[in-house]
Amino acid sequence: MADAKKMFMSALSDTNNINPCKTSKGVPGFEDEEIDIPESYDWREAYPKCVQPIMNIGANTNCSASYAMAALGVVEDRICMGSNTTVKLSPQELINCDVNQFGCDGGYVNKLLTWGKKKGFITEECMEYNGKFGECEVDHMESNQCRVENHIYKINDFCISIQAENIQREIIKNGPVVGQMVPYTDFLAYKDGTYHRTNEAFKFNGYHIVKIVGWNQSMDGSVEWIIENSWGKDWGEKGYAKMLGGKGDIQIDMYALGMSVIPYTVYDYYSMQNMVNAA
Repeated sequence: MADAKKMFMSALSDTNNINPCKTSKGVPGFEDEEIDIPESYDWREAYPKCVQPIMNIGANTNCSASYAMAALGVVEDRICMGSNTTVKLSPQELINCDVNQFGCDGGYVNKLLTWGKKKGFITEECMEYNGKFGECEVDHMESNQCRVENHIYKINDFCISIQAENIQREIIKNGPVVGQMVPYTDFLAYKDGTYHRTNEAFKFNGYHIVKIVGWNQSMDGSVEWIIENSWGKDWGEKGYAKMLGGKGDIQIDMYALGMSVIPYTVYDYYSMQNMVNAA
């Protein structure tokens, strides 16, 4: 793998000013929704048609792009839940063109989702991922064919789930979430089983961003989170991992971000509106 120290320069947010997800308990203005939380849940089994190939930053790149890969992966999953159609969004546009982020030197998920709320996301075929920071053309927003034709996916808003139960409630109700973990050296060598930090492992600076798709409950009552990483299918359990929660050192279940997506492109939305108006 590329220089590991450069892989973990991302975080969920650079602000505390994010509204709690409506699925969370005790949200002002909303009654607590009755959501049954099973001992085990795997979103991949609930929505098998929406499962896509494992995200892959690229083993030979020095691109700290987990913030883009994981966040777009969750947006894709939620689009599929609403449309029953898979779509691959482009992290490369965000790496190249979002001047409020740091390209391949990392970024914040909340800023990426703000881009999606204001400008929308283009698909992978509009700008393919190459694992390198590249120059964004000055007139990109006006010249990119997908943007010219409004083939973009927007989100309505995003929210934060705090602590394990609220994260579970959000996943059950609305789909996978974007999670943040403290990375240690032994995480690089994970192959199978339940990951937890070993005493010999050293902490990297920064955070690693992953997609959380479900959980299992252990015999002792602790939660094992099922995460999708962005290091390809040859890492871990075919790209996934089980991760012990509640320990505090990895911090996987302290915070997670969800979002409300529009499951069709802006072009499709306008087309539907025109059809309604013409009827």
